[in-house]
Amino acid sequence: MNTKNSDNKILPYLKVIPAINFNMAVVFLLIVTVTSATGSTAFFDNNSELYGALASNLRLMLIYLTLSQFAIYCFCSYSQNYRLLVPAGMFWLMLMGSIEFYGMVNQIAIDESYRWFFLYLGASNLIYGGVSIVFNKHSYQKVK
Repeated sequence: MNTKNSDNKILPYLKVIPAINFNMAVVFLLIVTVTSATGSTAFFDNNSELYGALASNLRLMLIYLTLSQFAIYCFCSYSQNYRLLVPAGMFWLMLMGSIEFYGMVNQIAIDESYRWFFLYLGASNLIYGGVSIVFNKHSYQKVK
């Protein structure tokens, strides 16, 4: 009986921390995208010696990914259903390998920061989506 009481005190904190981290990740994504789109190398070294079509591919990719993440964020916030963040998080994690493949195919060096960036975004999406699924099941079981 005492464990149920302590669970009720701890559970809200376990949900708030991933929510704060996820919101910070989305804000960080917006900041990084705007900074990179303006040509700054503050976050990523996008090989300024590249020319032609490859020169802006990584920046443009980041803009598209940001728009997609923002659309998912808005949908989840509006519907109050954050399950969609789990596949979005897996997608961010798969981008870690995809960007390596892109660099290999185009014979260009890809900044290591992209992998860490995708790892942070993927983990943030996965954790918050997973916690939301667990808490929805927990609240469903309470109602039953």
